[in-house]
Amino acid sequence: MNNVSSNNLLIAKKLLLAGAGHAHIGLLRRMANKGLDDTDTDIKVTVITEQPQTLYSGMLPGWMAGHYQLNDISIDIVELCRRAGVPLVQRSIIAVDADKQTVATAKEECFDYDVLSLNTGADTDMTWLKSDAIKDKDLKSRVKVVPVRPIFNFVEQWQHILEEAKRTSHYQLAVVGAGAAATELVMAAQFALRQVNPSHKAYLICGEQLLSGFDKIFSARVMKQLQRHDIEIIYERATHLRGDKLATSHQTLTLNAVIAATGVMGSAWAAHTNLANLGKGFIAVNSKQQSTSHANVFAVGDVSTRVDREIAHSGVHAVFGGVVEADNLIAYLDDEPLQSYQPKNRTLYLLSCGDKYAIASWGRFSVQGRWVWYLKRYIDKRFVNAK
Repeated sequence: MNNVSSNNLLIAKKLLLAGAGHAHIGLLRRMANKGLDDTDTDIKVTVITEQPQTLYSGMLPGWMAGHYQLNDISIDIVELCRRAGVPLVQRSIIAVDADKQTVATAKEECFDYDVLSLNTGADTDMTWLKSDAIKDKDLKSRVKVVPVRPIFNFVEQWQHILEEAKRTSHYQLAVVGAGAAATELVMAAQFALRQVNPSHKAYLICGEQLLSGFDKIFSARVMKQLQRHDIEIIYERATHLRGDKLATSHQTLTLNAVIAATGVMGSAWAAHTNLANLGKGFIAVNSKQQSTSHANVFAVGDVSTRVDREIAHSGVHAVFGGVVEADNLIAYLDDEPLQSYQPKNRTLYLLSCGDKYAIASWGRFSVQGRWVWYLKRYIDKRFVNAK
C-alpha cells in the first residue's frame, strides 16, 4: 500500500494555464518568487498564450495619448515564465475539449491537462455592425473599423490611425460605446489627434444612455471632461457602415476611422468547446471561478461569467477575482476546500481624461485632478513592474 502511494506521488499533475491575463500573471509571479511551496502536490505547470507580452489595458488610454511608451505598459511573459521555471507555448488557442481534457492550438498541437485555467480575455462585441458593411467592396473609401480587443491588434491599428492623421487636414474619428472605457478612449483619441492637428475631431456615439450604472456625481464629472475636450456626444445607436460613412439612428457621419468599445464577447476559440457557457462565448463559472460543467476547469476575467450573480467585465474584478482563482487552482490540486470571490461593495475606479488628468470614484465618493492621474500612474506602474 505504501509503495503504491509513493509511486502515485511521483506522477505530477498537469496544470495548464491558457492565456496570460491578470490571474496567470499573479500566479507566475508567485511561482517566480517562492515557487509552490505551499502545496504538497507535485505540479507541472505549462502556459499557452499567443503573444510574448501582455499589454495592460488600464494604461492603454495613456499610451494612446502619448504619455507612455509601449514598453511602459507591457509585461514580459517570456521572462516571467523563465523566472518561474515554467515552459511557455507561444500559440493561439483554437479549441478546448473539456471531456477529453485537451486544448488544441493553431499549430495542430494538442495539450492535455489535469486542471485547466482559462484567462484568455475576450474579443470586442461587433454584433452591432450590420452585414452590409462587410459586403462593401469599396475598400479605398471604407472607414477603418478598429475593435479595442484584441488589444495587440488595436495597438497596431492605432499607430496607423495616427500616421494617417498626420497626412490628413481634417481627420474625423468616432468611438462607439457607452461605458467608462469608451469615454477614456475618446478623450485619449481627441487629445492625441489634436496634438497632430487642432482641426481633427473625435465623436462619441453612445446610444440612448452614457455611463449607466455609475454614480450620478461621477458621471457628471466625466461629462464635464468630455465637454472640456470639445467632444461631441451623439445619443444614437450606430447601425452600419458604407464607404466612409457611419449611419446612426437619425444621421450619417463621414469618418476616417471608428473605434469599437462596445463591450466584450468570447474569443474565437469559445465557439469550439463543450464547456458550459452563458451566451456570447462566456464560460459559465460559479462563485469559485470554477466551470459549472467541468469541475477541473477554472476561468476568470473577460472570458468568464458568473452564474450566481451579475458581475461586470472589468479590470477590477479580473485582478481581485484572479487572486482567488489562482488560490483555488492550488487548493483543487491539493483536494482542499475552495474559496469564493465576493466583490466588495465599493472599489476604487480611476478614469483617465486624455491629458494628465483623472477622476477617482469609490462608491458615491469621487474626486478629480492632476494628482489623481499621478495616483493612477503609480498604481498602474506598480502592477506592471511588479516582480
